[in-house]
Amino acid sequence: MITVDQETARSIASRLRTRAEAFAFPTGTDVLCKQLFDTVDSASFPGALIPELKADGELLVLAIASPADWRRLSPVLRAFAGPTLTSFDGLPSTKSAGDDLNALLAGSGPAITAEIKLPADDAGREMALRAIVRARDTLLRAPSRTRTAPEPTSWLLARFQDCLNVGRRDAASAVLEQLRNELRLDALNLRSLQVQLLAAFEEWNEIVNLPGFANLTLARRTPATTVFLLEALYQARLAPSFDAGDQTAVEKLYAEEVRSFAAPLLKAPLPVSLRTGGWRLAGLEALTSLNRTDLIDSVVLRSDQLGWLTSRLAATGSRVSGPTPGAVEDARDRLLAVETTESVDVMAAALEAMARLNDQQRAELARAEPFRSALRGLEHEASCASVPTSWPMWLAQASDPTFTNALALARLGAEEWQIAGDATDPTSTVAFLGALNAAQSNPLAAERTAQALPYLVAALRRDPLFPNPVMTPVYSSILTLLALGSSRGNEVFDSSLILVDALLTVGASASQYRELTADVDEIAGEGFGVRMVYWALEMVEIFMRAPTPDATARERLVHSVLARLISIHARLSGLQQAAVHALCEEFGFVVSAPPATQSASDNRLASRMRGKTIAIYSLVESASRQAKAAIQAIEGDVDVQCNSDLVGSAQLRNLATNSDLFVVVWAAAKHAATEFIRAHRNGRPIVYAEGKGVSSLLRAVEEHFNS
Repeated sequence: MITVDQETARSIASRLRTRAEAFAFPTGTDVLCKQLFDTVDSASFPGALIPELKADGELLVLAIASPADWRRLSPVLRAFAGPTLTSFDGLPSTKSAGDDLNALLAGSGPAITAEIKLPADDAGREMALRAIVRARDTLLRAPSRTRTAPEPTSWLLARFQDCLNVGRRDAASAVLEQLRNELRLDALNLRSLQVQLLAAFEEWNEIVNLPGFANLTLARRTPATTVFLLEALYQARLAPSFDAGDQTAVEKLYAEEVRSFAAPLLKAPLPVSLRTGGWRLAGLEALTSLNRTDLIDSVVLRSDQLGWLTSRLAATGSRVSGPTPGAVEDARDRLLAVETTESVDVMAAALEAMARLNDQQRAELARAEPFRSALRGLEHEASCASVPTSWPMWLAQASDPTFTNALALARLGAEEWQIAGDATDPTSTVAFLGALNAAQSNPLAAERTAQALPYLVAALRRDPLFPNPVMTPVYSSILTLLALGSSRGNEVFDSSLILVDALLTVGASASQYRELTADVDEIAGEGFGVRMVYWALEMVEIFMRAPTPDATARERLVHSVLARLISIHARLSGLQQAAVHALCEEFGFVVSAPPATQSASDNRLASRMRGKTIAIYSLVESASRQAKAAIQAIEGDVDVQCNSDLVGSAQLRNLATNSDLFVVVWAAAKHAATEFIRAHRNGRPIVYAEGKGVSSLLRAVEEHFNS
């Protein structure tokens, strides 16, 4: 690429191609010359190769690159098209390109150039051009010299979960794309992750319309995927008619459009995390298949979720359950369940059922298909004689070196286990805290716990009462572990925002509040990096939104954060500077550096936003107004419209239809309005801000236009 800035390189390439349209390249060279023009804006090519036709009809190629890129470009170019074919000897030229070409290349910055003369005869000219094109292809295929070490797939999956925890949809999509491009997972697992991503933002219609949706309902899947698929079917197909009380329409739609997909998903035992839509589909299936006593036994316990189905099920009368299966039959059923459900609890139940058999029974079962294959798969996935069925058990096994699938089971456990069993029982909380503290005394267990942090936070957020006052010691303990741990990855900072917000929402005493501010100050560390700026600003906003029992402690924390931000002020982007200055003014800080210092990156951001319309939807109107002011301070020619309607309106429809970018504050939005926005975007960009404050809004806008 001719310059480090992608936008500038594209602009130069476009102008060069337009200029070249006036040239009459010699016969047989036109296609080759067009291929060389592609190097101008190719990010993987060191420099650029520009064909140039002189006034006297001579065709030459101009090689141009920065000093660092020249050291890569020159040897390869000399090897493929050196003095044997062209005039290129590996040395720069002292001659200057024409004035008009120099004017086009002015924005590329300082560079080394070489004028490569081609043979005058047609055959020699074409041969030389083909050699230069082969040199181009070789450099494009060369591996990157700055490639980072590959991360384990388990780490990428943990980061994917962490992005979903904080509502960073674009970041989660990027991880999913990396998993797909690097062939880390098979197509089925990639599709399941896509379902999880869409479900996190309640995009139920998109799930139902996924290619291969029918195959997902038949394939092996996790309980969470089952929950998402059932909820998507209900919300996309039945919810309007069910809410309207139209029983005839619901039963007709279920029989004709839904049942073929839902029935394979409604296998006993039903997932404990099933949502309202899933329970209602189970109730409809129970009414349709009166012999499904397993479904009826499950749904009658959820009458609060069934609506008008409760009375319909009661009218069918009670049924007698079948006889209790023997040990062998139970083991067979459990093994078959392992084949259809990727669940840690199902694996544990299958291992327990196998343990109840004698040696002869186990041998006979292992000889027959499909049980032999199921047993082999179970032994491979479990990796040990027993698997944990709760977080305290997982923490107890984390110190075992043979527990090599710890992170994989933590990912499944986040979907199936509550953090402390009964979330309303303080004794369950004490048991979990004991296991958590015990794990920190072992280095291996502590490291595995840190890696599983996104799954722990996801399990906490699954609690219907989150943030739950009973779980306050758990939130506080995990935050303290973050502060004391040596790891400072992105998952530490993003997860800490969730925990701090939960603790402040529940409320804290003065002493607890001081401990909380101390933990946050410790997590922040001695020095800030530029990538931490939005985290720091969002953390300050969380503290400012919540009431405080100790104003001095809060002010001390805010001043500490601001002091560290000011020390790297010159490295901040324009939007970051605007947010920092607004915060400094609120607390009486004086910043010597001007707030509107425009760097090259700010100019690029401003040029990309120029003439655009940005819509912001948030119920925190003050944050929307501050974000609007900060964006327009960077670029005046951008129209920023804010909206906080609770449901769809004419203004919201207009913004959704016409804006170039729509930013939705995921943590401060109404479901009805969000669905309305998505329904009227028609494929145009929509991004989600992870927090409720102005910092998250600015971060979402900046990351979108810089991506």
